[in-house]
Amino acid sequence: MSSLQNAMRVVEQDQAQPGVHRREAVAAAVDEVVRATSTAYTAQSASYEQAREAQPWEWDEYLTATLLERVRGRIAEGSLPLGAGKQWQLLDVGAGYGRDVLRFTEEPDIDAVALENADGFVKYLRRAQGEGRIGPDGVMVSDMRDLGAAEAARFHCVRVHATLHHLPVVSHGLGADAAVAGFRHVLLPGGVLYVLVKAGSGVNIIDTGEGLGGRFFQLFTPALVKQLLECHSFSVVQMEEAVEPRSSGNVDWLFALAVAK
Repeated sequence: MSSLQNAMRVVEQDQAQPGVHRREAVAAAVDEVVRATSTAYTAQSASYEQAREAQPWEWDEYLTATLLERVRGRIAEGSLPLGAGKQWQLLDVGAGYGRDVLRFTEEPDIDAVALENADGFVKYLRRAQGEGRIGPDGVMVSDMRDLGAAEAARFHCVRVHATLHHLPVVSHGLGADAAVAGFRHVLLPGGVLYVLVKAGSGVNIIDTGEGLGGRFFQLFTPALVKQLLECHSFSVVQMEEAVEPRSSGNVDWLFALAVAK
């Protein structure tokens, strides 16, 4: 049994019976999931970039427009103060090689920051930073579970696009809970959290046919997303599901927007 498969076993047992494993064992399993995911993305960062170079799916464009409209609307109505600056702050969690964060940097009212922990992708982001396409403070090299140590209430928006599902929902405040707690920590009150995850139930190792091999996925139901966000002081304001057609097979997605209380 591989290290990732052993971690999967611990996660599944913890989900079936919270508390069956000590905190240290669950933490080690989550760490292995994160390590395996980062290693897979680093090993295939070039092929992943090529796979993502195609025109974004129409629903992706809709989600981006929905996010921008929500944040700008809240700023305009005064429920999300802009502060002294002329730009609002966006954190793109799991930015990959930077396709989306570079799109946000083109918006005159957005100061976009990329967060990434896979070394292969960090190299792409640093290169874009060196070319002046990302600001000098526009790259954070960090695990998304470690945002509790970051500056509090810095961002108006945290975007977590197809990233959170690489962390399991487990006990002891670990995994996805640690990440969502960090998202709340770095968001201003009234700030907007965007979450896109694979829909379904349970955990699985899935090969998405992009040259990355099998990766860990936590699948989410609407009820699980709502529970996870609400227990960390978010109010869910929008939730939608969609099916993306791919040559490797259809992908079920779940999208949520939430506001930090």
